Amino acid sequence: MNKIIWIWSVVLTITAVSCSKYEDDIVSVPSLSFSQVKEKGIEGCMEYYTVPGCAWAVLKDDRLTTGTAGKIFDGSNNAIEISHHFQIGSLGKSFTALMAAKSVEGGLILWDSKIIEVLPEWKEATHPAYWHLTLTDLLSHQTKLPPLDKHRTHVDPKTGQLVYEDIPNFTGSDQERRKAFCQYALSLDPVETESFNYGTSGYSIAGCMLEKVSGKTWEELAFELASSMDMEIGFERPNRLDADQPWGHIISKKHGLEPVAPDETSIKLDPIFSPAGDLHVSIVDFSKYITQYMKGLSNINGVVSAGSFKHLLMGRDHYAMGWYNDFETDSIFYHYGSEGTFYCHMMIFANLHAAIIIFTNAPKGDNTLNFINDSRNLLKEKYIYKKQ
Repeated sequence: MNKIIWIWSVVLTITAVSCSKYEDDIVSVPSLSFSQVKEKGIEGCMEYYTVPGCAWAVLKDDRLTTGTAGKIFDGSNNAIEISHHFQIGSLGKSFTALMAAKSVEGGLILWDSKIIEVLPEWKEATHPAYWHLTLTDLLSHQTKLPPLDKHRTHVDPKTGQLVYEDIPNFTGSDQERRKAFCQYALSLDPVETESFNYGTSGYSIAGCMLEKVSGKTWEELAFELASSMDMEIGFERPNRLDADQPWGHIISKKHGLEPVAPDETSIKLDPIFSPAGDLHVSIVDFSKYITQYMKGLSNINGVVSAGSFKHLLMGRDHYAMGWYNDFETDSIFYHYGSEGTFYCHMMIFANLHAAIIIFTNAPKGDNTLNFINDSRNLLKEKYIYKKQ
């Protein structure tokens, strides 16, 4: 399936709270040469790397080309459609950062606002090592906070609820539990690490700061931001709301590639980590989102000013606000995202006025990563270089 859409106007690795079975015994196949990739094409690469389904988009100037391949889950007869939603994992970090930019421009908070200035009631229980941390520090992972990315869990046979074994089991509403988790994270001793310390806890804390200054939940802010870009989003795995949407997959010892059913309770995303990346969205709607950043790089204002978009992309070296940046090999901005059962990617090529997005419903691992990178290189040659 392949269609071209003309854009005439400006039209999110997170914490996977689950059993670790999808991380066990993933057998990697050798990566392909580019000549092999061109020979196989995207569908051939999917078969080689055992990727059940994917959707992709290429943006070049004002033109959007999209495509899909594969099935909603391994063994299904239903093909991936362009309107289908994928869980995008940590690509959603940039979404939280864009919420922050709107709050900054709205005068609700500053980029250098400290946690304890926004949430002074947290100061007493917060480790002094974190008193200086700002909103920018959190969004760029410039902290010594414990990342708290992975957790040992089990399902309570009586209640069917997921139970944490290595952190407290917080109670209350999603927002109350998110606050309790953040206060817990801030009470822990700092970790020994370099200045860049990728993790989930900092984004959850940034989310709480935005909740405090806005008087709204992170989820409400997410829906408002999406609406301003004419996007439809949701939370958790998309098949939990609609079984005809793509299913994520795990690698299990017994069954190999195994779809994650809508009612599977041992693998779920906990809302306390949502600001670090808990969105599902279609490839077309996510293209509207990426277009905003591309126009910002061309000094065109969007849902925030062009200056704010540039700050989000380039405000810190190596990793800014939800985006990696690289100016040594090329002027690119990118991120990968996975909650463990989907794996997705976005990359903006600033010098080429282009971008590529690839969504898969395959588990995180070397095979899926190689598929994404090979497909990106193939799409770049076919739709970006050939269009120049």
